[in-house]
Order: sequence, then structure tokens, then C-alpha cells
Amino acid sequence: MFFRSLLICAILLAGCTSRLWQPPSYDEKVTGFYGVKDKEILIVTGQEYSYIFDASDQFKDVLKASRKVDLRPKYTKFKIDSDNNVTGHLRLLSYNSDDKSVLSNLGFNENEFGNMEMNISLKGQRYIVEGDFPFEKLEDDHYVKVEIPENGIATVGKIIVTPAAVTIDAAAIIPLGSMFAILGLMNKYDL
Repeated sequence: MFFRSLLICAILLAGCTSRLWQPPSYDEKVTGFYGVKDKEILIVTGQEYSYIFDASDQFKDVLKASRKVDLRPKYTKFKIDSDNNVTGHLRLLSYNSDDKSVLSNLGFNENEFGNMEMNISLKGQRYIVEGDFPFEKLEDDHYVKVEIPENGIATVGKIIVTPAAVTIDAAAIIPLGSMFAILGLMNKYDL
């Protein structure tokens, strides 16, 4: 009886201590996005913060095709460092066999289950938005778990939206016209 009690206590303590060693994190609800074609960036808005990620031409082509192709996103390994640099992994899956040729031309590969998939590594920065952001809203709720460093995070930069431009930390100005040109092409992408 004593050994059973000791074993149960050891199992309970192991579960508690493993939870103690998990890195701190927060869940971000992704609410929308838009792409900036001339700057090769994608701005993703969340319920609490916004994120600016590098976006290749291939990724933008996938965004355009997502209006006609049903893609299922999966977000993993999103981390933020003390300087607000964000890295993460996006996996896009399509279960529709009718879209295989279109997706193959976009760089998707067929996995062992016969589904088309693409894996994208994302890196960028986290910001706070001020002003009205004309982003494309998502149809479904998307939550991303973001790990944060235990030693804290630096001051979050700001994105300021005015009628003529988007200013990011007063260092880069992006004309709104270039963003609206691609918005019409990406109105259904779920990121």
C-alpha cells in the first residue's frame, strides 16, 4: 500500500513539474490580413497585436489561388523573442483531389495520404496597430499559440494607419494604394 501511494505521488508531482517547465505563451486570435505587393510583405492582424511577415512571390500566388481552392492552415512553433521578432511555421493542406494540378503548379507536394500540402516558414515582427486597418477579415476563427521569452519582451512597435499611408515605427511608409491592389485577389485566404 505504501508503494502505491508513493507511486501515485510521484506521478502527480511529475505532471505538475512538467507544466512548470513549459515556456510562457499567449493565444493570438487572427482576425485578418492583407498583402503589400511592392514591399513583399504580409500584414496579419490579430485581436491583440499585428504581425508583419516576409512574403515571397510564391506565397502571394498561393494567396491568390486560395480564393478558388479550399486550404486548411495549421500553425506550429510560433515564437517571439525579446526584440519582438516572430518566427513560426504554417502548413497548408488541401483534401480536394480536383485541385491537385493547380496546387502542384504553385509548389504544393502530395503527401503520403494523397493530400496536397505546402510548408511555409514565416518570420517577421510584432506590432500594435493605431488607426483603421483595411484588412481582409477571415471567415473562421484562427488561433495561434505564441511562445514568449521568460525574460520579457521589448516595447512593441506601432503601425499607424492614415488616409494616405501606413507608417511602421516612422521608418517605412507604405502607400495604401499598393495594398488595396492585392486585397481584391486575396479575399478568402485563411491565415
